Amino acid sequence: MTHWLERLRQMPAPPERMIHVVLPMAVALVAILTVTPWPVGAFQDDAMYTVLAKSLAEGRGFRFLNLPGEPNATHFPPGYPLVLAVIWRVWPSFPDNIVAFKFLNAFFLGAAASGAYVFARRRFATPVLGAVTVAVIGTLSIVVLLVTGVVMSEPMFLAVLFPSLLAAERAVETGKWRDALVAGLCLGALSMVRTLGVFAVPALGLTLLLRRQLTAAVAAGVGAAVFLVPWQLWVGAHQAEIAPVLVGKFGSYGSWLVDGYREGGVEFAKAVLVKNVEGLVGVLSYHFLPVLAVWPRLVVFAAVIGFALLGTGRFRRNAPVTLGFLILYTVVIMLWPFDPVRFTLALWPLWPLLVGCGVLAAWTAAGRAARPARLAGHAGIALLTAAFVGGSLQYNWTGYTRKWWVSAQRDAGKRAKPIVEWAARYTDSTTVLSTEDDLIVYLYANRKSVPTSTFLPIQRVRNLTDPEDVQVVRDIFSSYQPSWFLIGSQQGFRTAGTLAAGPNPLLRYVGRTPDVLIYQRQTP
Repeated sequence: MTHWLERLRQMPAPPERMIHVVLPMAVALVAILTVTPWPVGAFQDDAMYTVLAKSLAEGRGFRFLNLPGEPNATHFPPGYPLVLAVIWRVWPSFPDNIVAFKFLNAFFLGAAASGAYVFARRRFATPVLGAVTVAVIGTLSIVVLLVTGVVMSEPMFLAVLFPSLLAAERAVETGKWRDALVAGLCLGALSMVRTLGVFAVPALGLTLLLRRQLTAAVAAGVGAAVFLVPWQLWVGAHQAEIAPVLVGKFGSYGSWLVDGYREGGVEFAKAVLVKNVEGLVGVLSYHFLPVLAVWPRLVVFAAVIGFALLGTGRFRRNAPVTLGFLILYTVVIMLWPFDPVRFTLALWPLWPLLVGCGVLAAWTAAGRAARPARLAGHAGIALLTAAFVGGSLQYNWTGYTRKWWVSAQRDAGKRAKPIVEWAARYTDSTTVLSTEDDLIVYLYANRKSVPTSTFLPIQRVRNLTDPEDVQVVRDIFSSYQPSWFLIGSQQGFRTAGTLAAGPNPLLRYVGRTPDVLIYQRQTP
C-alpha cells in the first residue's frame, strides 16, 4: 500500500484553478438533479424556515406567522431565513419559489465542497486526489443530499463552516488580534446559521488562551459577540411569547433544555446518553456496512471510531480549533435529547478527513514494527478500511439508485394533501386548526395552525403516557383555542377519544380523511 500511496503522490495533479471551478459545479449539479417538486414540510424544520422567510420578505418581522398571535421567532437564528427572504423578494410566488430555495441549497453545497477541498489542502497538505475525495464524500453522500433537497440550513452552514474554520486556525497561528477579531466575526456569523455552530467560539478562545494569546482571545470574543449578544437579547425579550406547551417546537432551546435536565437529573442524562449512543451506532454502523448481521457492523464501526480517535493527533497539530470544536460539538449532541444523527450531517465533510488521518496514522505506526507484525498490521488496516469504504459505497449506491431523497418529501406530501384540501374547503381564514401537519396547512391553506402535541426533553427516552398527552392537548386548546383537531397517530386517536367522551366533552368526531380523524371543538 505504501508503494501505491507514493505513486499517487507522484501523479501529476490537474491545475488547482480547474478543480476550484469543476468541483463545486459538479457537486451543485448533482444536488440540483435531486431537487423535487414535492411540497415543503417533510421535516417540519424546512416549513419553519419557509414561514420565517415569508415573514421577513413581507416586512412583517421575524415571526411565526402560522401561530395565532404571530409571535416573534426565537427557535432558529435568522441567518438562513434572511437569505431565503432575499430569494422570496425576487420570486414572491409561493409555492413556485420553493424550487429556487432548493436550487440555492445546491449552490451552497457546491461552495461547501470547495471549502472542504481548500481546508484539507491548506491545513493537512492533503494530496489533490485525497482532498477531492474528502470534498465529494462530505457533500455527495446520500445522507447529506437528503437534507439538501429540502429547505434546510445544513448546506449553508457547511458553506460558511470552512472559511470560518480557516480564519480561526489562521488566528491561532499568527496570534494577531486582527486575525482573531475576523475569526470571531466569522464564527459568530456561523452560529447565526445553526445554533450549535456557537461551540466553535469557545474552541477558538480556549486554544488561544492555552497558547497564552490573551489579547487575541479577547478580540475573538468581541468579534463573536457582535452577533451573539444581539441574538441573545432578542431571545430574552421574546421567548415568553410562545406558550410553554409549544416551547420545544417553536421556542428557544435554552430554558427547554435546562428544565429537562433539572427535572430529570442524572438518571435522565444517563438515559439520553444511552439512547443517543444506540441511535448513532444503529444508523452509522449500517451506513458503513449495510448488512443485517449486527456483529460485523459493530466491528467495522468500532474500527471507524478507532481510526477517528487516532486522527485527533494530526488534527491537534494541524487544526486545533477544529478539533476542539469537534469535541465540544460531539459532547453536546450526545447529551442533547434528540436524535444525534441529524446533527452529524452539519459537519459531515470533517468526519472522513478525521478518519482518513487516523488510517494514515495507524498505517505509519504499523510500519515501525518488525516484519511479521508489520505485515499483519498493514493487512488488518487494509481489510478494515476496505470494509467501511466498500460498505459506504454500497449504501450510497443503493440510496442513489432508489432515490431516497424523494421518499420523505413524497410521503409527507401525500399525507398532507387531503388535510390541506379539507382545511381550504371547510374552514375560513379566521379558523385555527390543531394538526400534525400544522406548518403545511398554514403554508398551503393559509390557516393558522398548531401542533397536536408537545415536544419535551423526556420524550427522547420515553413516550408520553395517555393522561400526559390528554393534558398537553388541553393546554394547547387553552392557549391557542383551535376549532378543529385533526389527528393521525395512535396515541392521538386515544387522546381524542378521551376528550370526546364524558358528560362535557371537549371534542366531537365529525369525519375523516384517508389518514386522519377530524374532531371539532365543543363550545361550553
